[in-house]
Amino acid sequence: MYNKYPGLSPGLLTDLRSASVNNDCYARSAIEADLHKHILHASLELHRDIVVTTKDVEKLSSEPTFGWETRTYFPKVLGDIIESLAGTIVVDSGFNKETVFRSIMPLLEPLITPDTVQIHPIRELQEYCRKQHFIMEKPLVSKNNGLACATVRVLANGNVYEKTCQADHKKTAKMLACKEVLTSLKNNNSRNKLMTSYFLLI
Repeated sequence: MYNKYPGLSPGLLTDLRSASVNNDCYARSAIEADLHKHILHASLELHRDIVVTTKDVEKLSSEPTFGWETRTYFPKVLGDIIESLAGTIVVDSGFNKETVFRSIMPLLEPLITPDTVQIHPIRELQEYCRKQHFIMEKPLVSKNNGLACATVRVLANGNVYEKTCQADHKKTAKMLACKEVLTSLKNNNSRNKLMTSYFLLI
């Protein structure tokens, strides 16, 4: 990415790397290549998670998704398949980087680009709050009827923005809650700008 996009800022290059090299990205690639069918294990919980995840991926659009919009939880073992394959090819090829890239890149296509990259909602909310001088409290995570429950709360200009989301796993619940709070903050900011423009006009 550094060689392909030499003019990018270090921050955007970091976003590209984070969006391209993560468990969800690798896990989805493993499912689309049917690699999950070759995992040998004796865990009922893992079997259930893989079945649920596979069904969720099949329901998603066939169009590539480059963001964090899915509610699907991807078990880490699925992402590990891609990393294990890459590691095996590294050793078998005598540590030939080009051979590894040629073998693994087709599994990861289409790749994320500067035009399609999206920042993870948790980090985006943290950066937005820092830029606007808002106070983001530490998310509260609990269990409710077997589901993970995450509450995200932000204090902004005397107002409280709080959202609670549930999901099968706490990471997903926290991500969804951050997305909703971020959307509320941005919508409110847009309304404030419109009102300011209106009063300036009159």
